[in-house]
Amino acid sequence: MSHPTVQELREQVVTCTRLLVFTEILDYSGHVSARIPGEDLMLIQPRDASRATLAPADLLVVDFDGTVVEGTGIPVVEWPIHAGAYRARADVAVVLHGHPTLSTTFSMVDRPLVPMRHFFYKYPDGLAIHPDSTHIVTLEQGDALAKTLGTADACLIRSHGTLLVARRIQELFMDALDLEENARTLITASQLGNILPIQHEEAAAIGASYGRTGHRPNKVWEHYLQKGRAVGVI
Repeated sequence: MSHPTVQELREQVVTCTRLLVFTEILDYSGHVSARIPGEDLMLIQPRDASRATLAPADLLVVDFDGTVVEGTGIPVVEWPIHAGAYRARADVAVVLHGHPTLSTTFSMVDRPLVPMRHFFYKYPDGLAIHPDSTHIVTLEQGDALAKTLGTADACLIRSHGTLLVARRIQELFMDALDLEENARTLITASQLGNILPIQHEEAAAIGASYGRTGHRPNKVWEHYLQKGRAVGVI
C-alpha cells in the first residue's frame, strides 16, 4: 500500500480536524497529527490556530523533539503526546488528542468504559487510564503516556481527555466517534438498570464479522465528509 503524499496528509489532517469540531469531539482545543512517512517528523497545527478554520498551509512540520522544521508559528503545547506515540509505535501513522466530555468522565469514576455498542468490540476490558492529569508538555510525560497506551488504539487521561492512534485518518476519525458514542450509551444504559456489556467471546465474534470487509472506516469518513461539505464545514 502506497503512502499518502505530504500534501495529501495536510489535507487529511485538516479535514479530520474540522469534522471533529463539527461532531463536537474537538472544540477550541485538542489536535490531530500525522507522521510524515519515512521521517521522524509530524504534521501538527500551530498552538493558537482555530480548529474550525484550519487550512493545510497552516500545519507545521515538527520533529519528535518539538523543533519546527517547516512553517511559521508555535506548535500546540502538548506536542509531546504525539511525539511519544510515534516514538513508541512504528505502526502509528496518525494521532488525536481531545477532551470529549462523556468518555473523559470515565477517567474520574470507578467504572471502566466497557463495550456496550458492537463497534467498541476492540476494548473488551475497557480503556487504560493514564494517571497524570496535568498537561503533557515534556517528552518524558509523552513517553509515559505512550507506555499507558501500550499496544491499544486508545486510552483515557485522568480528568483530562483521550489519546487515540491509528494507521490511517479514516480509522482515527471513526474511532473518535465510536469512543464518545460508546460512553454515551454506557451512561444511558446505567440509568435504566444493570448494564450488560459485550463479553470477550462476543467481542471476538464481532471483530471477526467486521474483519470480513473492512469497509466501515471509509463509509463513516465519506458520510461525514459529504455532511460537512453540505453545511460548509469543509
